[in-house]
Amino acid sequence: MDGSSPATAVVIELILPYLNKKTLASCKTLNKAWFALTTLHATRSLDCHILRLPLRIMHFRRKGLLSLVRSLTVDISYLEGFLSAPMYERRINDAVSLLQNLPVNIRHIKVHMPGASTTLTDAEIRFGTMAFTTLLQALPNLATLDLSDCPVALLAAAQRHDAPFSRLGRLQNIRWFALGSNDMSSAGELHRLVCANQHTLTALSGKSDVTDHTLIALSKAPRFSRLDASGSSISDDALLALVRARGLGLRELVLSDCTRLTKRSIAHLSPKLLPTLAVLDLYNIMVTTDAYQRLFNFATRWPYLRDLKLKAAIPDTSPRQDLLVNDDILEAIGRNCPRLVSLRLFGCHGITDNGLCSILGNLGYLRELVVMHSASDPVAPGEDAAEQGDALVGRVRPVTMSPRPDNLNNGLRLQMPAVNAPESPAAVANGLLLSLPSISDIWADIPSLPSNAIPQHSYAQIHRVTDTPTSSAPDTPCLSDEPRRNANGQRVFTSHALRKGLRSNRFNLLNLDMEYDSVCATHLAKLTHLHVLCGRMITRHAKSLIESQFPQCKMMVWNID
Repeated sequence: MDGSSPATAVVIELILPYLNKKTLASCKTLNKAWFALTTLHATRSLDCHILRLPLRIMHFRRKGLLSLVRSLTVDISYLEGFLSAPMYERRINDAVSLLQNLPVNIRHIKVHMPGASTTLTDAEIRFGTMAFTTLLQALPNLATLDLSDCPVALLAAAQRHDAPFSRLGRLQNIRWFALGSNDMSSAGELHRLVCANQHTLTALSGKSDVTDHTLIALSKAPRFSRLDASGSSISDDALLALVRARGLGLRELVLSDCTRLTKRSIAHLSPKLLPTLAVLDLYNIMVTTDAYQRLFNFATRWPYLRDLKLKAAIPDTSPRQDLLVNDDILEAIGRNCPRLVSLRLFGCHGITDNGLCSILGNLGYLRELVVMHSASDPVAPGEDAAEQGDALVGRVRPVTMSPRPDNLNNGLRLQMPAVNAPESPAAVANGLLLSLPSISDIWADIPSLPSNAIPQHSYAQIHRVTDTPTSSAPDTPCLSDEPRRNANGQRVFTSHALRKGLRSNRFNLLNLDMEYDSVCATHLAKLTHLHVLCGRMITRHAKSLIESQFPQCKMMVWNID
């Protein structure tokens, strides 16, 4: 896309918010159209420290770009030794006064405090609270409030002096505090903020501060559509009240680590109550097979579901582990979720090659697939960690991780954590690693696809879609077989899971408990795009085939045979 036509310019403007600063700088060098669109996007946001805010405003005013500013990203961290305490307070008040008198209407603000994960000093709490409170009181017409990178200690200090959110009554999107240990005071403040913005609120990311009272207040919000209550202690009755009141408009429902939820509420999350649901996260929820079968069976169809995440909440050693997510549920997902883009299943021992075959052979829009038999990679029975490490010597070769660009196709970005090899002499022998990082540790930090970055389709179009793109592989029936185990007794997938082929022709992330051989590599070589490949084992011939087809593909496997 050269950006010259109006249609491509609109698409580029939708992509630019998901790119980082380095990628945006590269986009400016493409041509004049990209330079103009990238510059326009950069001028809509002010990003600086609060003490440098007056200089930044003067720069935008001198360039004639001040009228384009709509969002503000402010760093309120304390600069030690820069100014005396009275002068520091005066500089903060001057910056906020100048911001309050601007002729532009700032609608979005993000307040962050880098390095706040550690214990804060008295000066950091004092000046951070002052900047945090004065900023919110100076901008009463905010539509988006992002406090996810602020420590909750600022809220506790601000409540002693004044109510920081007293003037906010038109918020549409709230991202609450995520740093520090939240208590009942922060949960109560969130509840009051939600009650004050009921008629305009559309999205809430409250994490562990979401309570039953907050959900009852959200059930009265006519425009509410997105909820992130991960790690909260909400009950079944409150969740059912929200779903029954606002289920027709709910698009995202993130309920990971909600320990009080049971099958009494999860089993009622049906397409009839949630007809437009696009994101469903049930990570670490204590439910059984019958609840999953109520959600996903051959009679329930989820036409808009794009992101699904499931994990068993019982120990890996429990005999009930095989009965949670099984092949029948995966076959129902493959048939009744035609628009699924991201699927993550882990801690599910009941999945075999047949269930994985149903997913790979039916979902044509799949871009991220993570299927792990266990939530972690335990040591094999009868072996301790040292014995397992000794067993890896001589047969494990680390796969080289070459640098890769931060951006992916369609403006999506996957950030992989750094894999550092041990530096002690005892950990390295003849250039071979004695142990490798857990595959689960690698993909656990990879964020899900941003829902706004996935192409949207009108309801009328989706209702006409009955099948995903056809596959070139023959539609052979799934044969029943026993799950295969490797030498360590762990269940793994084989090339039998790819007997139907891959209906999706591109993957950003493919992470399976699989032993990749030449047959698997032949199927993967037919893809048009493969960015990250993870698994248990890969043969040298399969590795060479994949590298020849996808030279930029990053492979993270346990060993090479």
